[in-house]
Amino acid sequence: MTTPPKAPVRAPLVLLAAALTACSWQTRPSLEETTPVARIWRKSAHARDFERFTREGTRLTPEGQLELDPSGPAPADPFPGHTLPGTDSPLPEGGALVGQARSEVQAVPGGFDNVVPSFDVLTPPGTWVRLTLAARVAGEWTRDYDFGVWALEPGTVTRHSGERQEDERGKVLTDTLVLKQKADGLRMTVWLFSTRPGTSPRVRALAAAVTDTGRTAPEEPSDRRAWGTVLEVPGRSQMLYPPNGGAWCSPTSVSMLLAYWSHRLGQDALQVSVPVAAASVHDAVYAGTGNWPFNTAYASALAGGVLHGLVARFDTFTQVERLIAQGIPVSISVAYERGELTGSPVPRSDGHLLVVKGFTPQGDVVCNDPAFPSDDTVSVTYRREELLRAWNHSRRSAYLLWPAGTELPAGALTFVP
Repeated sequence: MTTPPKAPVRAPLVLLAAALTACSWQTRPSLEETTPVARIWRKSAHARDFERFTREGTRLTPEGQLELDPSGPAPADPFPGHTLPGTDSPLPEGGALVGQARSEVQAVPGGFDNVVPSFDVLTPPGTWVRLTLAARVAGEWTRDYDFGVWALEPGTVTRHSGERQEDERGKVLTDTLVLKQKADGLRMTVWLFSTRPGTSPRVRALAAAVTDTGRTAPEEPSDRRAWGTVLEVPGRSQMLYPPNGGAWCSPTSVSMLLAYWSHRLGQDALQVSVPVAAASVHDAVYAGTGNWPFNTAYASALAGGVLHGLVARFDTFTQVERLIAQGIPVSISVAYERGELTGSPVPRSDGHLLVVKGFTPQGDVVCNDPAFPSDDTVSVTYRREELLRAWNHSRRSAYLLWPAGTELPAGALTFVP
């Protein structure tokens, strides 16, 4: 009898190897799974980024900032009005010098569906700025969504967000663009206005926190460098200012960050009271002080712009630790139900800002929570996992202030290249 060949024995092994190879290929993570959930797009005068913007009616200062160019052709003003909707005394048509600068298209691999813009601008009396933002969805651009009027001084126009905007692509909720489909690119335009010849706003930086809300970032293991570090952030309570102080967590947190940097930088102009901060960030359409980019814009405009300001989104507490280790406190936005945040001064909150100023030797989070009743009682330690869950409600949103002309520590934020 002839001995049968051994090929049939090898065939199942070949098929098995092929199947394993196919399974390995099928389980490779997608681009969306490998990109960070939260990223920052930021362009600044310091990096000379505005040289690549398309400009009309604007020019660059020697420092690389954007300002109005009265000698060049000006664009048409696309906005129906800069004063409050329904006002009896709108600015007359053509009553202001206008200029604009539009960013190059920024591709965002992996995509995003949620955007919060922010900006560093100086607006002398008689001047103001507006931001518009568009996203690329399925190869087409959305409309330019309007984020309202920003001015530090209220004498010329009233600071306000845009009225509610919604269409088939997305909607603007005061300070946040919520897209109905994932986008893969963004484009920002800044508009500059002045009613005073020879006086112009100056744009120092533009930013957008972009997030893929369909995913949650895994918590990065800590290197523990910041454990045991607590920064000396002065305490401020919002509860000392009835009847409105109970809603002033945002400007109160900003005033604490400013007080910290006032001591660090020797800048008395950064020392502002809670009521002054609240009045300076008030949004007349939102009818409150919780407009996130207004808060960071205010802080970055003080003392001639000695600070940068940013509305940021983080993926992990470990990123915050890198900031604390370099002496940079962070204000985070949280929400929680009864029993979810042990030691909190109020039993629940739909949205609240507090300041993270350090970590215990065990890694729990040391904060200044302005909802405590007095300045000397706001310091509190929250359990790390409980505070992280509370922070998740805002997609891990935060206010970040740091000295102008300096870089943030490596690994603190993820920037879109």
